[in-house]
Amino acid sequence: MPKLQLLPPKPGTCPICATIHAPEMPHNQQSFFYQYKFHNEHGRFPTWKDAMYHCTAEMKTLWIKELTTYNINIPK
Repeated sequence: MPKLQLLPPKPGTCPICATIHAPEMPHNQQSFFYQYKFHNEHGRFPTWKDAMYHCTAEMKTLWIKELTTYNINIPK
């Protein structure tokens, strides 16, 4: 798949996922911008685990618990 050229994210949004979130929160794994930025850099689409990579263990635990309520299982 050829690399997709993305426009810069809107000012005031996260430069990684182009959405507004606190720095300690995961990136928006469902953001089109994040999915294609990640794909351009890693050759695959991101998982929720990738989106939470920078988060603390406590934040990851909270998000994993919440995601499982939506039947989204995060592999260990």
